[in-house]
Amino acid sequence: MNEADTLATLVEPKLKAAGWTDQKVTREFYYNRDYQYTKGRIILVGDRVHRGKPRKVDYLLRISESFPIAVVEAKAESEPAEAGLEQAKEYARDLGLAFAYSTNGRSVIEYDFFTYSSRMLTNFPRPEELWQRWSLNTGLTSPQQPYQVAEERAAYSVSGERWKGNPLLYPYCPESVCGRGPFYFQEVAIREVIKRLMRGQRRVLLAMATGTGKTFVAFQIVWKLIKSGWLKLRHPDRPARVLFLADRVVLRDQAYNVFSPFADGTSDPRYRIEGHPPNLNRDLYFGIYQTLWSPDEKGVRLFERFPRDFFDLVIIDECHRSGWGTWREILDHFGSAIHLGMTATPKQDENVDTYAYFCAEEPEVAIDPEHPERGTWRPPAYQYSLV
Repeated sequence: MNEADTLATLVEPKLKAAGWTDQKVTREFYYNRDYQYTKGRIILVGDRVHRGKPRKVDYLLRISESFPIAVVEAKAESEPAEAGLEQAKEYARDLGLAFAYSTNGRSVIEYDFFTYSSRMLTNFPRPEELWQRWSLNTGLTSPQQPYQVAEERAAYSVSGERWKGNPLLYPYCPESVCGRGPFYFQEVAIREVIKRLMRGQRRVLLAMATGTGKTFVAFQIVWKLIKSGWLKLRHPDRPARVLFLADRVVLRDQAYNVFSPFADGTSDPRYRIEGHPPNLNRDLYFGIYQTLWSPDEKGVRLFERFPRDFFDLVIIDECHRSGWGTWREILDHFGSAIHLGMTATPKQDENVDTYAYFCAEEPEVAIDPEHPERGTWRPPAYQYSLV
């Protein structure tokens, strides 16, 4: 039996028997039955450019539309079950997933990135089992209070009502509204940030190369936090409020436009902060440090016109070049809010304060695991480079 026959007659029935319905399994096309997450690395040879071999996942298993949790690599029945495990592990690492599976349709081998171990299985684990294992290992639930995905919540909901209260599982902004969905590396960034916020972190840093869509990532994070109702839990008596801080008008206006899907045609929660006095009746604010620092005729700076607990989330764009001089007072004023920093600059001597501020709650890891004598550091929530 070749690989295609194995998929159709052995693997897919196994997945469905374990509760992985069509809604929880992503394939590129029904007849192709695989999910291509990248078109391949761009390779320069002399003065000619070509792409490397595309990477495709046979099956991407999802707890919800916006929360993939595992990949499955299937091989022909005649091959060992573990034949595709290294490939599955590579895909899972790229996609930021915790579980990788390889199967020949008869046996299944699992690799768990939490325990760095593999085991042979007869069947695939059910969705609720993987979700519970993921939640326990990431610190979102405790063994005494396990959070399982109830069967009645296992189907998608266009409105996302089934995932209210859980921004990780809540859908992304619909492509019909936003124009596109996030790329695979943007999905990883979104999940890593939200996971940390749900775990209680107050400061988080994203380090993503210029041109990789940090503003779109920030938008999707805010969409999920607000639409799921999670951000409102901080102040249930009022709408959730967000401030997007930049150091240039063009960056402020770019973010304002990216967040346009929040305007539903009947109302627009967005507001550009452009001078005194500020409008205190909106939910999504976009400003630059220079404007917020400007005083009125009585010497009161514009940011001081906002109550200290006015915002639930402050997003600081290009934080490596903002906030560590005079502007730090603005961040301190809104110190009760969650602070999400975004930068395209890796850690260097000149931005060490930025990393110290935003990564203070990250666990220490070895700078070089093979040379622990080189010390430790606290890395960003997520790093993505084009190199």
